[in-house]
This record gives sequence, structure tokens and C-alpha cells, in this order.
Amino acid sequence: MSAESASPRISILMLPGQVPLDLAGPLQVFLSAASHNELTLRFIGPHASIDWFGGLSLSGIAPLPETLEETDLLIVPGHDRKYLDPATHNACLHWLRHNAQNATIIMAVCSGALLLGQAGLLDGHRCTTHHRLRETLRTLAPKALIQDDCIFVEDRRVLTSAGISTGIDTALYWVQRTLGARIAMAVARDMVLYLRRSGQEPQLSPWLEGRNHVHERLHRLQDELCSTLAHSWTLEAMSENACMSPRQLTRLFTQHTGFSPHSWLTRLRLAQARQLLLETKRPIERIADDVGLTPRQLRRQWQQHFKASPSALRSTPDSHADPA
Repeated sequence: MSAESASPRISILMLPGQVPLDLAGPLQVFLSAASHNELTLRFIGPHASIDWFGGLSLSGIAPLPETLEETDLLIVPGHDRKYLDPATHNACLHWLRHNAQNATIIMAVCSGALLLGQAGLLDGHRCTTHHRLRETLRTLAPKALIQDDCIFVEDRRVLTSAGISTGIDTALYWVQRTLGARIAMAVARDMVLYLRRSGQEPQLSPWLEGRNHVHERLHRLQDELCSTLAHSWTLEAMSENACMSPRQLTRLFTQHTGFSPHSWLTRLRLAQARQLLLETKRPIERIADDVGLTPRQLRRQWQQHFKASPSALRSTPDSHADPA
């Protein structure tokens, strides 16, 4: 059956404590895809209605079928486990163990991987989940092969994602492999998605690392560095911007971010260079200038972080993660 004529069947397991974006993000991808290609969406669960967050409730949920009909995609969105009582939890585990084999692909978003892991469906599979839940997943599913720094993983018939916004990336990936690149690109345009991330993206972006502090002057400096990567930043220039001495800046920046000022700036420059390499056809010399480095500096810094050349990224983009 061709991608254009396919009519995939998607079943979504609805559970108490459903995390809003874990459900709504992938769902919007499928609703957008349905405007370009016929899809069948079913919402199934142990309860006909569930309390959601903020005083909302979700209803119209079909009972868990005794036997799941052949399904192209079975989705287990993330949920807050404290809302899942033992009886419901055990019923879902029992149902998954006896019905998951009827799904061509099983997709877990965020903490949904914990339920799959307890059901034994991740044994021997590479998988991932939210970075705060990885150790819990290792305890619940000791035979699972958990990947630490990626936003989603596909291993045979199992797709797992890190959660929250990454459910959108994973759903869009499924749309592309099932319905084709043309429809996936149309969905991305519909949803105003700038770029579908590959599964090899790190869960914590270099643009967000080192920002979990409350030092106002450091935040102002970091904002300035982010917006002027091409500027030739010296420690003295950064110190002047932050209104402190170079020695004080180095001490405070390291204390609050975990990086030295130049190390943090280098990570941003490499992240931006990586994005430009993937998204543009600019020569490496132009990209180096755009991020405030010489071509030689870019290649040297790149090799220290990636152990490969920048030009290799364009031929094998998924083989490079962002700076470690």
C-alpha cells in the first residue's frame, strides 16, 4: 500500500494524570496529517472519562478492547503516576502484555516508557525517557537498553521519546516514515515547526544549559552573548558588559553555570555552527565567521567536541550530537 493511499489506524491509551503536551502535541501532528491523508484515531482506556489538569476533564474514551484490532500505531502518552491507582495500573500492564503485539509500532512519550518497561515491552530494546526518569526506568526495566542523551529512539517496533515537546518530533518522524516526506513537511508547515529534530539531538540544549540561576548580571551577559555570537568576545569585554572584574566574572560564571565564560560561549558557537551546517549551504568559512570563529578555530574546537570534521556532518547528520 503506497504512502498516498494508506489509511493508518492509531490508538491512544488514555490514562489518569495524562500530561497535557505529551498527549496534545502528538495528537495535533496526527490531526494535521489527517487533513492531508486519511487517518483513523481511537481513544481507549480503563475509564470512560478522566480528570485532566486545571479542572478540565476528558470524556468519550472507549473501553480497553479485550483484543486490540490490528493497529498501525499504539501510543502511550506520559502521565503523572500518582494519579494511576494500583488497580488501574495493573489492568493497563495486563492489557499491554496481551495486546501490544497487535500494534505495528508502539510509541511511548515521556513517562509512558515506564509503563512499557514494567510490561516487559522494552526488554532488549534501545529506548529513552525524560532525563529525570531514566534511573527509575532502569529500575523498572533492567533489561532495557536505555539511551541517555537523545530525544527519541526507534528500535524495531518500539518508539520512545524524552517527553513534552519531543513527542511532537517523534510523531512527526512516524508521519514521515509512514505517510512520506511530503506530508510530514506539510504538517510541519501547518504547525509552524521550524525544524524536525532528529532522534540524536540532546535532551538538554546548549542554549539552555547554564541558565538555571538567578544572577541578574550573568543573565544579561548570557543574553548578550547569545545575540552577538559573531562578536570577538574577550574576557575583558565580557567583564565590562557584566560590570565586574575578569577574575570576579570567571569565579561567578563558573560557580553559577558550571562553565567558564569562554567554555560556555564556545558551546553556543558550536551549536549554532552545527545548525547552520544542517540547515544552509553556506561554506564552512562563512559559517565560522557567522559564529565568531576563524575556520581553523572552528575545525579545532569541533574536533575537540565531536571527534570529526564539520564537513562530515552534512553527509551523516545523525552521527553527531550537540556539544558534550
